[in-house]
Amino acid sequence: MYHHLRVVWVSGIGGLAVAYVLSKSGHRVTVLERHDFNVPSAGQRVPPNLSKILRQWVGEEELTKVATRCIGTPFHHLQTGNFVGYFHWKPAVMAETGGEFLLMHRDDLVRLLYKLAVEAGAKIRVHSKVQSIHPGTTRASRPRVVLEDGEVLEADIVIGADGNKSTVREVVLGEKDQARPGGMTLYTGVVKGEDMLNDPELRPYALADEWPIFMGEHRSVCGHPVRAKKEFFFHLYSWHNLDGLEQNGEESWDELFPTEKLNVEGHGAKIQRLIRMAPHVIRTRFMSRKNVIQDWVDATGRIVLLGDAAHPSFPGGSHGASMAVEDAVVLGSLFSHLRTTSQIPSFLCAYQELRERRCDLVKLADIGNAQMVAMPAGPAADARDEDMRHAIAEWDEGTLKAQFEEIAEIFCYDAGDAAEEWWVNWGRFSQTAREQPSIANLQFGFESVTVQHRHEHEHELA
Repeated sequence: MYHHLRVVWVSGIGGLAVAYVLSKSGHRVTVLERHDFNVPSAGQRVPPNLSKILRQWVGEEELTKVATRCIGTPFHHLQTGNFVGYFHWKPAVMAETGGEFLLMHRDDLVRLLYKLAVEAGAKIRVHSKVQSIHPGTTRASRPRVVLEDGEVLEADIVIGADGNKSTVREVVLGEKDQARPGGMTLYTGVVKGEDMLNDPELRPYALADEWPIFMGEHRSVCGHPVRAKKEFFFHLYSWHNLDGLEQNGEESWDELFPTEKLNVEGHGAKIQRLIRMAPHVIRTRFMSRKNVIQDWVDATGRIVLLGDAAHPSFPGGSHGASMAVEDAVVLGSLFSHLRTTSQIPSFLCAYQELRERRCDLVKLADIGNAQMVAMPAGPAADARDEDMRHAIAEWDEGTLKAQFEEIAEIFCYDAGDAAEEWWVNWGRFSQTAREQPSIANLQFGFESVTVQHRHEHEHELA
């Protein structure tokens, strides 16, 4: 008989995902959201490693209702608008990954996960502000979450998915966060599709199933249609205060910045018009940490970090959401094998072991890609452009194979398989699993509480 836990979760996209997978396994999950889900949001790129998970969870038909398959990425120069090259998301390559590269609105992704979690039995409590978190002791092993109204929740596990500026992380590490500016500020906006349709130069972007990128010096812009092409979202990346834009803002998705204050002089005329169609943008600052977050699990083995709380993602990257959902899949797979609470620490340590290196490498890939399209003028940028031009004319079977090998490590990854491999090779032979007496005739209660702050892009669910 498998042991069922009580879990409290502080959550965003990763939190909703883990609430679903743990609830589906029979664990009792409570999600605490500091506000509600009504916060600004924009587009969401869904790479194959994430889309195949979503397809397994909701089915092809439901996913198609809110997402569009991306057929390719055209590259342009930001200042002139000149076309440079085109990267095809080839069906043959995508088939090898087991997924698709999809474009959707982040709010739609949140709604999918919210619905899954609730239908699986998770309790989601909004406007539940956490005052403090207390690890368990030798006499009382269960951690406690104290809310601002004085309510105290006990859980077998507390999962902190409360974003880059995680308060749960401070409890796990026992120290304040040491973040410093990382050299990039991101501005995110959404415009009406109908406004773009009335502009002959912007109309093709509003109608295409593409993710166009405009490359400038120390700056770049990308975007894609969302919500059945009724809207178009964009990211503007500004690097190192070298493009005339001040490096400022917070490491959050809460700050609305007036569009008229953006310096867009270095952009081509059509991109200037696109940006000015947005009444405001969300300003987010990339922060770096001198030391990586070495411990995702507290000393008691009962409080754990997930998503940006454990491995802060690069703002505007393609993989922040996918890494958080992969975290959830790994935890869900591991805890589907739970027979006794004494296994919890070893499962949580295995979770970090399975996820840490991958999350670090994927983040570096996101940063490298963003820097590549914001190079200063010079030989390196010229060589980049030449490579992109050749990609159009010289695509053959050899190039296809090389391209697949380059992206395979990220896109072909299967989080569930990784967790099951650990269980087969190591977990089922662990001392904690072997030495426990049979519990076939015993009943356990396992509560999970998720503490969730307004983090990343979360929204009210009507």
